[in-house]
Amino acid sequence: MKNLKSFLLAAFTLATLASFESAFAKESACKNQKTVVLDGYVTMTFCEIPAAGGVMIGNNDDFEAAPAKPRNFQKFQIGQFTVTQLQYKTIMQSEPWMANGSPLTYVQEGDSNPAVWISYEQAKQFTRTLNLIDPTATYRLPTEAEFEYAARGGTKTTYYWGDEMDTNFPFFAGNIGSESYAHAVDSCPVPYLNNRMPGYCANPYGLFHMLGNVWELTEDVYVRGYDNAPTNGNEPMKGEPNAVHTTRGGSFLDDANLISATWRGYAPPNKGYGDTGFRVVRIPKSMR
Repeated sequence: MKNLKSFLLAAFTLATLASFESAFAKESACKNQKTVVLDGYVTMTFCEIPAAGGVMIGNNDDFEAAPAKPRNFQKFQIGQFTVTQLQYKTIMQSEPWMANGSPLTYVQEGDSNPAVWISYEQAKQFTRTLNLIDPTATYRLPTEAEFEYAARGGTKTTYYWGDEMDTNFPFFAGNIGSESYAHAVDSCPVPYLNNRMPGYCANPYGLFHMLGNVWELTEDVYVRGYDNAPTNGNEPMKGEPNAVHTTRGGSFLDDANLISATWRGYAPPNKGYGDTGFRVVRIPKSMR
């Protein structure tokens, strides 16, 4: 009887995982995936985010992100992953996350780990260099609205996985234990699930870690509230040249309340942080 119970439990577990895997594979996909060669074997992958009108951006329950307003989006491509240390080193020939041969605070060295300690100005220079490498498209940081729209993955729930926090999905203070660093951009928090279903934590647009792992820089100047936000979601909020810029997504250092598609952080233009990185938007000439 004991063996029968064990067999039935194992069968149920495998069936549940298979169902989860099938559902995830059906719903999560990087549409019109585009791979750009940076140098040799070093590449960057982009997913297409569909055009949409009247997408609500913001949160009326948070005065920093209110009022929620409808925005319109032309389709765009966004990096499937946060920019990695290898990608940044390849393009910029520098390692801002290192000092005197040793990693700075909150850094774990690794080609697939996020490039952190990157300032807004350094991230902008990265995109300028990409524009020289690939003249078939325009590269830039995402607008705040683009980031929120892409982070939601087409869902209307609090998180792209549902309305309740689930520690299976984001890297944040609630599940990293003593590991005070960002994790590989293509990894997921639960090793067993990650081995069984690689990439299970990506959102329905196929994007990894739009919530958690590291804060991500955006093109927008930080302005409290959205009263004067543009209706065009592909257009950033603008301001003084030395103004702080908005960051999004939360990080491995943050509690659950900051791991949200609508929560807004900010960073000065010339200072990097160990829990902050970035990803890139690509606009092919054919989309203009």
